[in-house]
Amino acid sequence: MAQTPASSDPFDVQTRFYKTALKNYDLQAATVALYNMLALKPERADLNDSLALLYFAGERYAQAYLVGQAIVTADPKRNDMLELVAVSKQNLGLIKESLADYEKLYGVEKSVYYLYQMATLQYQLKRYGECVASLDQILANADADKQKVNIRVQGGSQDVPMKAAAYNVKGICAMELNQKDAAKENFEKAIQLFPDFVLAKGNLETMKKQGEKGASTGTGTKPAATGTKSTGGK
Repeated sequence: MAQTPASSDPFDVQTRFYKTALKNYDLQAATVALYNMLALKPERADLNDSLALLYFAGERYAQAYLVGQAIVTADPKRNDMLELVAVSKQNLGLIKESLADYEKLYGVEKSVYYLYQMATLQYQLKRYGECVASLDQILANADADKQKVNIRVQGGSQDVPMKAAAYNVKGICAMELNQKDAAKENFEKAIQLFPDFVLAKGNLETMKKQGEKGASTGTGTKPAATGTKSTGGK
């Protein structure tokens, strides 16, 4: 039986091109196909979603942010795209702008994931009081018991219970404020919840070395950063 010839319609041709590129994980070629499809059918606004997601998947965060922001501007209820924009900004170092987006998302959904992202951004902005307040909300929320966050460590990453991660960041804030007893207590609580927590163990060890060095020279080292990987998700 003879095969039905493929459609020669330009949009259909670009759609096949796009699907083949995706099958082979050729994101650059798939992006070109999407732009061609948009040029042929500009009314297909849904193609912009695919474009934003492609840029995000390829870690092209500037483009993901710009395309995603245009979608959110056209439809402010698109919280899925607002989250993509927030993560993209975070990866671009636009910390204040990313925090503002997460605050909007948290205002709508009250997700502890958003609250944790807010806390890490508040820490980066040295807004320690706000950071600790956000972390205390996480620690008081039963939903956080079921969630984990992915944290970068030397040579890879760790999936860490969210409450353990929150205690670790509280410890780092306490160190920044020279509250050494509180820092030690929070790092120990983090390790108690997750004994294999590399970052918290490292921070506790840093405190010990800092105390020893400070006693002899009056100087010390800072604890490791929060290390949260920004990938999105709730």
